[in-house]
Amino acid sequence: MGYNANVDVLRNEVIALAVQSRPKEAELQVAQLDSLKEKLLSLETEHFVCLRQAQVVQSLYVPVLRKRWNEISKPDYASEDWLFDPQSTSFTQWLESQDTADGWFCITGRAGSGKSTLMKFASGDPRTIESLKRWAASAKLCTASYYFWNQGYEMQNSQHGLFQSLLYQVLKAAPALIPIVCLERFGHEEWEIDEVEATLRRVATQEELDVKFCFFIDGLDEYDGAEEEVVEMLKFLSTSEHIKICVSTRPRSVFEDFFQKETRTFEISNFTKAGMRQHVHQRLLRNEKFQRLASQDPRCETLDTVIADLAQGVWLWVFLVTRELVQAVNRNEGFNMLWKTVHQFPSDLEAYFERIIKAVRPQYLEEMSQIFLVTVDELQPLPLFAFSQLERERSNPDYAVEAPIQPVRDSDLSEQYPTMKSLIQNRCSDLLVVGTDQHPVFLSHPVDFLHLTVREFLQDRYYEQLQANLKTEFNSMVSLSKIMLVLLKSLDLKNFRDPKSLTQVIGLTDELLYYAYETEKRSTSPDTPLVAVLDELNRVNSHHARDIKNHWTQARDPLGIRGDDEYHEGGNCTFLALAVQARLVKYVRAKLDANPSMMHKRGRPLLDYALRPRRSTPIRMPYHSQRDDTSVEIAMVRLLLERGADPNQPVYLNDGKTVWILFLISLHASKVADQTGGFDRATLTSSLKNACYQACELLIRYGARNDSSVRGLPPTLTVRGILEAVFGSSRADALEEQMGEKTREAQQAKGACALM
Repeated sequence: MGYNANVDVLRNEVIALAVQSRPKEAELQVAQLDSLKEKLLSLETEHFVCLRQAQVVQSLYVPVLRKRWNEISKPDYASEDWLFDPQSTSFTQWLESQDTADGWFCITGRAGSGKSTLMKFASGDPRTIESLKRWAASAKLCTASYYFWNQGYEMQNSQHGLFQSLLYQVLKAAPALIPIVCLERFGHEEWEIDEVEATLRRVATQEELDVKFCFFIDGLDEYDGAEEEVVEMLKFLSTSEHIKICVSTRPRSVFEDFFQKETRTFEISNFTKAGMRQHVHQRLLRNEKFQRLASQDPRCETLDTVIADLAQGVWLWVFLVTRELVQAVNRNEGFNMLWKTVHQFPSDLEAYFERIIKAVRPQYLEEMSQIFLVTVDELQPLPLFAFSQLERERSNPDYAVEAPIQPVRDSDLSEQYPTMKSLIQNRCSDLLVVGTDQHPVFLSHPVDFLHLTVREFLQDRYYEQLQANLKTEFNSMVSLSKIMLVLLKSLDLKNFRDPKSLTQVIGLTDELLYYAYETEKRSTSPDTPLVAVLDELNRVNSHHARDIKNHWTQARDPLGIRGDDEYHEGGNCTFLALAVQARLVKYVRAKLDANPSMMHKRGRPLLDYALRPRRSTPIRMPYHSQRDDTSVEIAMVRLLLERGADPNQPVYLNDGKTVWILFLISLHASKVADQTGGFDRATLTSSLKNACYQACELLIRYGARNDSSVRGLPPTLTVRGILEAVFGSSRADALEEQMGEKTREAQQAKGACALM
């Protein structure tokens, strides 16, 4: 019985009682009850609307998106007041401007210059809100902020993280937008990047509610992608007359070209000297020993000015040198030593980092180098527990494979955490910081760099020296692979089907596969040292998914259809197929050498996985080095063809289309995506085109056909048309000539057989 029917039953019962007790008043009570019924029904409707709004907002929340904001130093409000001084900057004027072309404001500065602190201050100061309200007038005002963090987790430095964070804050502040922009979305569903972007676009273009938005986006230069990409990514927002965007970035030519309106940008170092002097002054005066020293030696009063002049606008330098002064004062040093400390402190942060590293005790040098190599090469910060595994690896290289599948909880590690933390600090000094909050995937105490400049220094300037410090064989990618395996074994899973559990398993799995690929890529050996680790990965996940019917790889997110490009598994995915997608050529070769029958599987052929290696995961991480975007691995295609893969094999899950035709359809879908901006952006880069062309040559060499037997292409497409659209006329001619030559060879061979 529905809610409406229940209310009717209650109404009738009350009326019956009223008629029995007071017949003359029954008619009036009937009208009152009918009115009450309508109000109750309206209340129920409102309840479900509010419930759905709360569910949608909750589905957008990702705890790690707040992590960077919490780590930014608390702004010194008095030292940042210059931002609102109209004689110094045009920031207030920009906030209040009604000019529709005035959508952007850009703050620039060197690494460590305090841009993030200033953005945190600007976005939260009441004067910002007051000025924005004058711009918004009668419209509802919504503000949102996002802080890119390139050494953080995937959601802290990606397009997905940016859009989802902004959308969460917008819909939380203005839930009335949800029925307008979210359509039929359900709160329990995961948000894909395309859906997040599309919803944000609807927010930017909707006209039903009078709402205006101001977004504060810090650290454009820390976006994990091309600089041109992040500009294009935000352009669609800035075209709305209802949106203002304030950004910060280190100087980059792409950004300088885009933010060329000088009245709406400034260099932060032009305004921070006074704040630096104030910070140093307050920090030193909090120290009783310094107070006594300053009362005896007036020269101490000059330290704040000297430090501000030497800092060259870099707040991190000010923070570090002030910390050294406090330490010197605590050791009862006099003014002369303080002066010497300031002037001998490296003016270059990199020189300071190198000095810190060289001060590490010799007995810790190799372990320090291993830790730094791991932190530089990791995809995202690891929990503190992960670094304890490096010690286990030193004593037993096979520890990860031999480790039992056994849940590990923070409560199990609480007594060990102080020792683990001391180990990191003794070996890496202050360059690594151990947090106390939760890791977004597993356990707590994430280990991060002191500042992004530390990672950049180690990666760009000191990586070879770290490797030179090693006295024993060490491969950071191999170690990271083993760490991921241990973390998978240590998960406390209640139900594999639970979205959180599944995200943990697939997230750690894909990170392991990435490190395995990097291990293969960086080595000249024909073999991989990770066969046992990868085999164990399959066994562990099979254990976690022991209650589901199909192989655990079927639990991955299904791939979306791209035009005519469809992907079907039919419940027949295997770990070897996943390894083909992950481009683990050496591992796949080892498995096929051991068991050639593994070439044959139901559903999609292995060659199809190699030619169309798209994967969808809950956390969308990169699967290849840096900006290397060649997703088709030619060595994998060649290996499978050499082992008997047939380009003309029909795939019955795709209506009998051959592997060759499915590859062509995928190429066509990528070309359409390139031209329209749909599906995956910038799909066909030059390196990917070259890889696909080489794949076509290999497939033709092994018999891919271009005759009347080729079926399955959509009516408007031909083999020639796709090849020409993707590769150009001359390359299409060359491929057609190769197909013609193979056809003639086949006919000649057939004729020779007939004569025998």
